[in-house]
Amino acid sequence: MKVKWIIQPPIYMVMLLLLTSCWNSRELNDMAIVTGIGMDKVPNTEEYVVTFQIVNPSATATSVGVSTGQPPITVYTSTDRTLFGALRKTSKKVARQLFFAHTQLLVIGESLAKSGINGIFDVFERSHELRLNSIVIVSRETDASSVLKILLPIESIPALAVVKKNKNTAKLWGENRAISVFELINSITGEGEPVISGVRIFGDLVKGRKKTYLEQSEVEAVISVSGLAVFKEGKLKGWLDGPEARGTLWVQNKIEQTSINIDSEKKQDSIAIDISHSKTKVKVKLREGVPVFHIYIDEEGSVIESQDFVDLSKRKELQKLEVELAKKTKEEVVKSLQAAQSMGCDIFNFGDELKRKDPKAWETVKNQWSDIFAKGELDVHVQVYIRSTGMRLKPFLPNTD
Repeated sequence: MKVKWIIQPPIYMVMLLLLTSCWNSRELNDMAIVTGIGMDKVPNTEEYVVTFQIVNPSATATSVGVSTGQPPITVYTSTDRTLFGALRKTSKKVARQLFFAHTQLLVIGESLAKSGINGIFDVFERSHELRLNSIVIVSRETDASSVLKILLPIESIPALAVVKKNKNTAKLWGENRAISVFELINSITGEGEPVISGVRIFGDLVKGRKKTYLEQSEVEAVISVSGLAVFKEGKLKGWLDGPEARGTLWVQNKIEQTSINIDSEKKQDSIAIDISHSKTKVKVKLREGVPVFHIYIDEEGSVIESQDFVDLSKRKELQKLEVELAKKTKEEVVKSLQAAQSMGCDIFNFGDELKRKDPKAWETVKNQWSDIFAKGELDVHVQVYIRSTGMRLKPFLPNTD
């Protein structure tokens, strides 16, 4: 009985400690919420220019009241040898501590991309503050800081607007990819080379930073998703646009939806096909030391528009469209491979596939894979099925035959 009374007090003391509040809690009004981070290179140095896009809580509040007249975000910039150093150095300029739990976007400046990006992601894996699921983009023909300073309509927080644009166009058009920091690190550490969506600024950069220019139907500056940045050994090698970009994502099995215009018997690009399903399988084999890339694409779609008379009630007419659609898809895949081979960049992760399927064969080519990849042969098979013709069969356009 005495032993019981001796043991109980220490147990109660431990239980009381467990019931205490969070020892490292922070009040909301002590935090500056960072929604976007931009990284640029200081010319001729090893330092980074790091930009933080921070939310102005009073300007984004939805409650009824007198407007503060402030922009929805404020941008701060610091220069340091490391990202974390710039983060801490910004405390000299901001009245609140930077808070990264809601950071959605990481923008890499084109100049930094050309000099190399492999070293900037170490802090994301080490620090508990930074998010690995933030979307990464590359600013094209401008710096990352400028992208984060542009105010955009509809979405009050510009960084969120850019992320949504990137995800929407990746899903609906298929020439861009929404890639996170985590996915990018895996791509860098793999046997292939990464591709990252790019953005351009169209319009007046100076006016685009002012809130007053949002008070009109046509804004002065727009951020537009533009192309895929191709990297080799961590450095920006070139850009893919249009069919080359979409062909790349076709091979990577990243196409969710897209639209392709195909030819009718009389008019070029007169029939729009909405691709609603696409699945790609890849096999890589070595044949006498030369890699052969076997690509198998299955896709389904619907006729969504016709600018020429085509009797879609006849199965043979649909089959003609299927053949034409398979041809267009194959052309885009071929263009993407040719572009990648000209840059010597395995952006399709063919090396990873060969390593996984045939480790012994991979050991014989891994040290010269860039050169061997550039000499590889392509074998594309596209299977197309047009599932629907929309709300009608025959177009209302008259048959001129």
